[in-house]
Amino acid sequence: MKVADLLELAGFAGASVWLKMDGERATHRWTVIVSCAEHDLRHRRDVNRFDQVVKIVRDELSALPGEWAWLDDEIEDLDEFAQHYEELGRQGAIIVVDSTGEQPLRAPSQSA
Repeated sequence: MKVADLLELAGFAGASVWLKMDGERATHRWTVIVSCAEHDLRHRRDVNRFDQVVKIVRDELSALPGEWAWLDDEIEDLDEFAQHYEELGRQGAIIVVDSTGEQPLRAPSQSA
């Protein structure tokens, strides 16, 4: 499974997962929001590493009623995903990713 699959499957199950990478912050650059209106869930947390984001998503979703066995699947592109967005963050970008795709809040700074 890839990160995009995790987000998409969460959406199919009725949950929303938003990931934000803010390279401007010195610490806690990753923000994760997990919500599910049907079960009155809204969880927001800022963390330092992307593997912590995935753990939070898995923990929050698995606490909800339903079939979540797929949450245990290995994330194949965990490091690649994190490195890509952390590099964009170092360039000054703020990016939100959810099941609809990437949504830049601020594009990377352009070097002259």
